[in-house]
Amino acid sequence: MPYLASPLKRVSSSSPRRAACLAGASAALLALAACGGGGGGESAGTGGAVGTPSPPSSSGGSGTVGGGATLVALDAATSCGLPDFRNNLLQAINDARAVARSCGGTAMPAVAPLTWNDQLFSAAARHSTDMAANNYFSHTGLDGRSMSQRVSAEGYAWSWVGENIAAGQSSVAVVMNGWLASPGHCSNIMNAQPRDVAVACVQRSGTTYGRYWTMLLARPR
Repeated sequence: MPYLASPLKRVSSSSPRRAACLAGASAALLALAACGGGGGGESAGTGGAVGTPSPPSSSGGSGTVGGGATLVALDAATSCGLPDFRNNLLQAINDARAVARSCGGTAMPAVAPLTWNDQLFSAAARHSTDMAANNYFSHTGLDGRSMSQRVSAEGYAWSWVGENIAAGQSSVAVVMNGWLASPGHCSNIMNAQPRDVAVACVQRSGTTYGRYWTMLLARPR
């Protein structure tokens, strides 16, 4: 049975709150949570718990924090060993964006395709690896960093950033269907602001969900 937690919207420079949202504990085998530039609706899904969205923001990041770090590579360890991982995900994301749809009752028009970005992938892979290694599920890392801080640390200077996370899904099709069925996650994917995207998946036996997915969408400055 899937579990859904709060979509995190963009955090504005005028907002007193940072871009962070927590996905609570669940005995379910699947989990979803969204942070970033989606719509204002709540997250929802079949048989899942529902959280409230955090306030939107697009404060911007310098891309200078740790910008010289070596990027994490896309390999079997950061793609859950799934075949043709990058191409299948990019096609699924852009196929979804090419069709107007309703995200929780909000009409979302078709939008331009996204480009895969290695810096976003590195940030996503580090977060999925951390969640899998430490058996937790949250947009906030155990070091306290938010999605925007993780993206900046990879050297990506952003003006808008959003994040979807999921856990337990067995394939690209399953995780994409789950995100698109949830208003907050769907709104992130269908948002016209981002230009770049990347998704990572890390698998670890003995954890609550087994597989930990992170999608990052962003627009450069």
